[in-house]
Amino acid sequence: MQIVNALPFALSGRAATASSSFALDGVQYSYALAGMPWLTAISDDRPMTRAGAPVRKDQVDQQQIPGEQSLAGWWLRSQSSFIGGTGLLYQDPSSDNQYAIRFGESVGVNPWVNGRLTLLRQTSQRIADATTAVHHLVGWNDGTNRYWSAVGNVLRSDAGITITTITWGGTNTIRSLTSDGTRYYAADNVSVYRGTGNGAGTALCATGTTNTVVRWVKGRLMLAQDNLIYEVDSTGTKTLRFTHLNPSFVFTDFAEGNSAIYASGYAGSQSDIYKFVLDTSGAVPTLAAGGVTAAQLPRGEVVYSLTSYLGSFLGIGTSRGFRVGEINDQGDLQYGPLLIENASGVKAAAAYDRFFFVAATNAIDGASGLYRVDLGQPIQDNGGTPSVRYAYATDLQSKVTGEVTAVTNFGNSNRMVFSVISQGSYLESLATLESTGYLKTGRVRYNTLEPKIFKFLTVKTPNSLFGSVGASVIDPGGADTSLITVAEGSSLSIQDVIMATPAMAVEWVQLKLTLARSSTDTTRGGEVNGWQLKAMPGAVRQRIITIPFLCFDKEKDRSGQMLGREGRALARLEAFEQVFARGDAVALQDLKNGTSSLVVIDDYRFEQKAQPGANQSTFGGILWCELRTIADVITA
Repeated sequence: MQIVNALPFALSGRAATASSSFALDGVQYSYALAGMPWLTAISDDRPMTRAGAPVRKDQVDQQQIPGEQSLAGWWLRSQSSFIGGTGLLYQDPSSDNQYAIRFGESVGVNPWVNGRLTLLRQTSQRIADATTAVHHLVGWNDGTNRYWSAVGNVLRSDAGITITTITWGGTNTIRSLTSDGTRYYAADNVSVYRGTGNGAGTALCATGTTNTVVRWVKGRLMLAQDNLIYEVDSTGTKTLRFTHLNPSFVFTDFAEGNSAIYASGYAGSQSDIYKFVLDTSGAVPTLAAGGVTAAQLPRGEVVYSLTSYLGSFLGIGTSRGFRVGEINDQGDLQYGPLLIENASGVKAAAAYDRFFFVAATNAIDGASGLYRVDLGQPIQDNGGTPSVRYAYATDLQSKVTGEVTAVTNFGNSNRMVFSVISQGSYLESLATLESTGYLKTGRVRYNTLEPKIFKFLTVKTPNSLFGSVGASVIDPGGADTSLITVAEGSSLSIQDVIMATPAMAVEWVQLKLTLARSSTDTTRGGEVNGWQLKAMPGAVRQRIITIPFLCFDKEKDRSGQMLGREGRALARLEAFEQVFARGDAVALQDLKNGTSSLVVIDDYRFEQKAQPGANQSTFGGILWCELRTIADVITA
């Protein structure tokens, strides 16, 4: 027989790569690994084995919330509270577990009651106005909940049923509107006019400019005219309190804190908030002349509106959106980053209970309405400094487009009123719910980019459901596929619904919950108390292949041809160990069947017997290789 002495592979130089391959040429090798050919040592005593590789590993749950990732079997993700508000991209665990209370986005639903997702109340247009004039609103109560509405040169009072036109005293466009509780103050470019309730108004003091802002703060009437700030007493006497050094500076709004009054304004691209403190040295606190800068906005961001809450929080509406500032005991102001971004800016906000209600221009499915900010739910804590980010979500809807210019409380009630330019004012209903609303969760991906197979969905609803609840799934391609709807009157929640979509393993899915109002009672509707998704790893399942190879100085292939020489076995073993040490993926070729797999060498062992074998070599044995596939089998 022919003895083949040449080595069929390089022992040094560049290491073999994953793409290295071997082609049969003469010697009938059984396998090739990383381009190195081998004869098989498979026998009854040395079988080749193929088995599935484990896809899960033992985990210790160190999250603050008892962890779904450490439960046996399924990969789980669930949520039973939505009070963290909108803006969550991925529903993944984090150090503060915000994923358990936040969601992606919502329209027409109320997430602010822990453990309940319900429909919001709808709104109706009260005062129609098709002009482009700015609409001003102020709530009041004389035993009946009402609000004043000023648009153009018309002042009205609306009690939700009847609308009264008021003779306010002027004839020009109303530029600003405020109240001391029972009296209104309407300002145009001529004067400030004062009247009580629905009664006629009379001129209180002169203005002389269209850049006029009038506000009742800390028990006194503040008036801004261009770059000047006045305090106006009950007789109409104006006392100058501050003159901005830049004559082009325009003041835009006032608000109050526990120990100071704040005034916002801008000149060009620079905007500031000034603080005016009270002088308490006398019997009656008086406003000290002169103001100091309390906050300066980033250049290019202009403050449009200020809204205070309990003297501790300051809502700041700007040309870019909405910020929340916190006021300390000394009246100093610390504001946070943009909480809400809106391309049209925020020109109005109001406060009630623990919430800010903020103008949302064209931001609710392309239409206008309100955002709601929960001051009782901070979503970021700066480790000892004031928390400066808060939960928020879209709220009331007008379902029309246009700039929202005013927001106010409807008298003393928990109902809100807002105005939309070229449309009019919209009043929140007493009890009638929106006909439908939805919530989209964050993307559920189980904190990994690996594909998953999503199999089951559970949605928890009340035992006796009013209205209906529907569930659909949104895949990475954007397809929104309905899974199931729980009809009105159902006593069952959606339990382990089989998810036939997506049809293939994907990185993430997003759950969409749709609530609908009752067909028989407009004050009741669908409700969701929680949801859960079950999934399993969707990556291609790996296999563990264990193969024994001959590793002798001299060997015989399956056709009977002898090959090798003294020292060959050790050289081949050392070359193989270099490939193993590198740890890279390599090609496993089945040369007999013509197939190939990409594998990683997980482990190996070399067994040398006392008597090497019939070839009488001085060195040799069996090389056992444990290989793990990392790609599908491909044609060689």
